[in-house]
Amino acid sequence: MRFKGKHYVSKRDLKEDRFQKLVERAMEFYYHDRQKVWIGAAAVVAVIVIAILLLQNRSSGPNPQTEMAFTRAIGIYSTGNFGQAETAFRDVASRGGFPAAKAHFYLANIYYNTGRVADAKREFGTFLSRVKNDPLLSPGAQLGIGNCEEQMGDNAAAAKSYEAVWRRWPRSPLVYDAMMAAGRAYRNANDFPRAEAVYQELLKTKPEGEKAEDVKVELARVRALQDKF
Repeated sequence: MRFKGKHYVSKRDLKEDRFQKLVERAMEFYYHDRQKVWIGAAAVVAVIVIAILLLQNRSSGPNPQTEMAFTRAIGIYSTGNFGQAETAFRDVASRGGFPAAKAHFYLANIYYNTGRVADAKREFGTFLSRVKNDPLLSPGAQLGIGNCEEQMGDNAAAAKSYEAVWRRWPRSPLVYDAMMAAGRAYRNANDFPRAEAVYQELLKTKPEGEKAEDVKVELARVRALQDKF
């Protein structure tokens, strides 16, 4: 959390924090499912613009210059200009406070989207070492590490990283995607019993609609592979 110690938190600050988290979720979605991002591009841009306007009007804060630099970096990132965004986030990361820690998360996304997977994994790890329990970004970073490991061909490690999202942040909205990814990675690592166990655990959470059907399809696929091999 950004607010530590006992002090008054205004409604305005709470509103700004909510919008900040919306921006973070939008950016995480952009990273996690970038093939579908254009579908919600207009909504994402709207959220970002509102958040920037709110943050620019802040009259107080532990590091207003760093907050402003972070906001500018988010704005650049939202345009898809990864080169300038990388420079901006590097500047923020060199400063102190929570925005500096968050900058590592966005640097990781930039590296992943530009094919620098090992660097992305390092930056996700740096973020997690500094921010262990942010309700959105911490599980997002853990999921990102799994994505990097899967891209690097280490399916066994990726499966464990994905599963860690559920183990460490069981209430995260990313749990379903992380567990589906864990099952896929275990399957690709030919660890069919663990893949089956993951899908069975996921069914216990009672996913609804298409999600439930997708889990059942993957579970049937894994069981068929076990019978085959």
